[in-house]
Formats: sequence, structure tokens, C-alpha cells
Amino acid sequence: MMYKVLETDDLLDIKEADRQIVDLMENNGAHLKLVYLKKHQEIEPHMSHADACIFVTEGEIEVKFNDEDNCTCQACGCQVPEDDKEEGRKYKIKKGQLFFFEKNVMHTLKALKDSNFLLIKI
Repeated sequence: MMYKVLETDDLLDIKEADRQIVDLMENNGAHLKLVYLKKHQEIEPHMSHADACIFVTEGEIEVKFNDEDNCTCQACGCQVPEDDKEEGRKYKIKKGQLFFFEKNVMHTLKALKDSNFLLIKI
């Protein structure tokens, strides 16, 4: 077993980076990552193959889910209302807040301020 105290400032070199992801731990498909995003930087649309939790330690981020993109049917005959197709669901997560979401859901992340957060996938 490992015992170690880490300083996040020592893990991230944010002077030049717009975005940085540091793998802290991985165990049997579970992950713990430290993520830094500069204001207005985004993580493009993707799906997590595990349930996830985001804990914002600095700044503010927006997580957006688009119901149309989450369609799993082959022909996309879904009846998603027009308003939802464009806007989707948005959540603002601020410093000190936890945000949980389920696996296999298409989403994007955007930094509303320079932000650090822990990403926990289990």
C-alpha cells in the first residue's frame, strides 16, 4: 500500500497549458484523475464507460448533456423535443461541489473560469 501526500500545485504545470489531465490512481477499471482547464477550454463530446463523480476544487465548470446525442437506437427515431435537441441539459458545478452522473451518456465539459477538478470513475 502507498502512503503519500501530494500538492496539486506540484502535479499541475499550468503556466502554459490550456488543459491538463493527471492520472492519480487506477485500479480494476476505477480511475482518479486531476483535471485543469483554463477558462473557456472544453473537453469535447465523449462517453464515460463507468459511473463518474466530479469534485471541483477550484473555479467553475459546465457539464452539458445532449439528449439527441445520447440516443442509442440505430435509426434515431426518437421524439426528442426541438428545444431539448439544441440546449440539452446543462449543469454548473462550482468550487466545493460534487456532481454525479451515470455511465454511457454523451457529454461535454467547459471551464467557465480557470478550474481544477477531481474526476472519479467507478
